Amino acid sequence: MAGVYLHVPFCRQACHYCDFHFSTNTQTVDAMVRSIASEARLRAPHFWGSLHGPVTTLYLGGGTPSLLPPDAMKQLVRGVCDALRLDVSTLAEVTLEANPEDLEDERLDAWLEVGFNRLSVGIQSFDDETLIWMNRAHTGREAEQGILRAHAAGFETITVDLIYGVPTGRQWQDDVERALALPVRHLSAYALTVEPQTALGTRVERGEENPSPDERTVQEYHHLCSVMADRGWSHYETSNWAAPRGDDSHWKAIHNSAYWSGKPYLGLGPGAHGFLAPERYANVSNNPAYIRALEQGALSESRETLSRADRYNEAIMTGLRTAHGIHPEDLHEAHGLRPDVVDPKVWSHALSCGDLVPMEGGRFRIPETQWITGDRVAAALFHVA
Repeated sequence: MAGVYLHVPFCRQACHYCDFHFSTNTQTVDAMVRSIASEARLRAPHFWGSLHGPVTTLYLGGGTPSLLPPDAMKQLVRGVCDALRLDVSTLAEVTLEANPEDLEDERLDAWLEVGFNRLSVGIQSFDDETLIWMNRAHTGREAEQGILRAHAAGFETITVDLIYGVPTGRQWQDDVERALALPVRHLSAYALTVEPQTALGTRVERGEENPSPDERTVQEYHHLCSVMADRGWSHYETSNWAAPRGDDSHWKAIHNSAYWSGKPYLGLGPGAHGFLAPERYANVSNNPAYIRALEQGALSESRETLSRADRYNEAIMTGLRTAHGIHPEDLHEAHGLRPDVVDPKVWSHALSCGDLVPMEGGRFRIPETQWITGDRVAAALFHVA
């Protein structure tokens, strides 16, 4: 099971907290669409030669891919799928990241025609003052109306993003309730992070802004965990919850779940990363440089070959972010290392203090109450040469 990720590096405006690669200059959209399809053609032989199973997901992220004009969107998806010999209609999950202001009837119809069957909508908050503080381009009401419009158009699978730990007067519980009142089947929630070289990072560095206290961030996370458990949603990854399907399963994200389990994936577009074992590559995070290279039939990328220890450490980190946890014997079989042997003292301490709890089948996980600081537990179990 493998996935394909397309990074569409355009946004209407810059959110004050965001450090993803994007540009607000959309004059090169057509050239970018051609370049991403060209990259797919260049990577196709190696991609298919590295796989041991089918491609099951396609994911368009960014940036804000939903701002592409409908014709450009069709050209992008069809160009990439032709290059990779993919039939969109056979894929289990075809996701488009969208902002609420783009959830218009014409675009929604075009996306369904292209083959998207899942929308990931970046709401972040329904509180208008907080949205202004974030420099988002929509209001809370527009977000609600957009989700309802998308569902009425035929999108049955919709996921929304929220951000907690925001230093505004926003009432987090109100955001949670407004999200759950909508026809959504998945929710992702992330703690606000102050990143350097962002508008928020600059304000904090200058002393013009104070981050939210850690206590408030933790409290809001635990509130969300409690509410979602009461509603029967599956908290299957630190930042992700899936609604029940009615058949003892949940609406989990297939594409992202493959990342967390170490499956191969192809990344296309400037700033995109890809993983084809044992190599990881990263495309240049510069739109003009990316386009120039592809116009010359070349790739502008950096590569690294991951050692078995690198892959083991990543498996520890991603596995312990999930409810599925880790299995020491599986880790040893895949990477030649297991945490109870790498550092028996650290392993024993994690068990004795409750940082790790045993599960059925010989697996171990971090308790939900400690997931918000779980990366600390995972890092202590790394193999350090």
